[in-house]
Amino acid sequence: TGIFRRHGCLMPSSSFATTLTMALAVLLAGGTPATVAAGDARKSSTPTGSVAAQPATAARGPAFEYAYRPPSAPDLQPIYQRVVEADLWRQLPELQELDGLFALPRRLRFVTAECGEPGAFYRPAQGEVVLCYESLRTLYAQGQAHRQALGLGEDHPLRYVRANVRFMVLHELGHALVDLFDLPVTGRQEDAVDQLAAILMLRFGGRDESPGEVIEDLRLVANWLLSRSTGAYDIDAFADEHALGEQRFFNLQCLVYGTDPDAFAGMVDAGDLTAARAASCPRESRQTSRAWVRL
Repeated sequence: TGIFRRHGCLMPSSSFATTLTMALAVLLAGGTPATVAAGDARKSSTPTGSVAAQPATAARGPAFEYAYRPPSAPDLQPIYQRVVEADLWRQLPELQELDGLFALPRRLRFVTAECGEPGAFYRPAQGEVVLCYESLRTLYAQGQAHRQALGLGEDHPLRYVRANVRFMVLHELGHALVDLFDLPVTGRQEDAVDQLAAILMLRFGGRDESPGEVIEDLRLVANWLLSRSTGAYDIDAFADEHALGEQRFFNLQCLVYGTDPDAFAGMVDAGDLTAARAASCPRESRQTSRAWVRL
């Protein structure tokens, strides 16, 4: 796209950031948002920028904790304010469906924070899943580029951000579950939690979403994975714990195709999946889903 580098991105202008922050309230609503004013969050007994967690109905385990840490960079302040007002964490349907379902051995907190670069990660020592404010800005830029390239509607960048944030957070939740429950993983853990994130989106999509809409969200995730690839790899890229962007793209496309080969037969014609790989995708999808459900 000309926007991304392998280890960073070109940052948008301040006017772009203003457009993004104004859109975030709509993006994160996902229906009727539980609005939490930044001032109220600071006045509560929880840490600055935190929102006290509420257990899910009929919860069987401790509820997740949620926090929004104020950034120091002035250009991230508006994004922080919108994220707090919209109560981002409670607008992610899969996270809310899973909240309270696990007998966690210790606390698991979901945090938005300034990171210095786009990303999301799990910190085992702190028991935290961190989503970077910079990621929201970068995803919005890619969503705009994707919309312009395909001539899509005005709301497309917002949907692009929301779909990818859901996947990122669920990917990092996968790392957390592997760590907290000492789950066995054969093969590359990064691939396994990519699979888990896709499965959770397919199983626990928003109640107002159709299966087709969830599938389309996963295809936006696949676009993001591919957009981060440069095509020029050195030995460090091949040795990295993550699969190459192109491989993650096709792995995710295979999971999507495997859910309904007849409905997604056009993916092969469009070049989104090779015919040889497509033949094994229904089996891969069943195996992956069955393995995670048993764990």
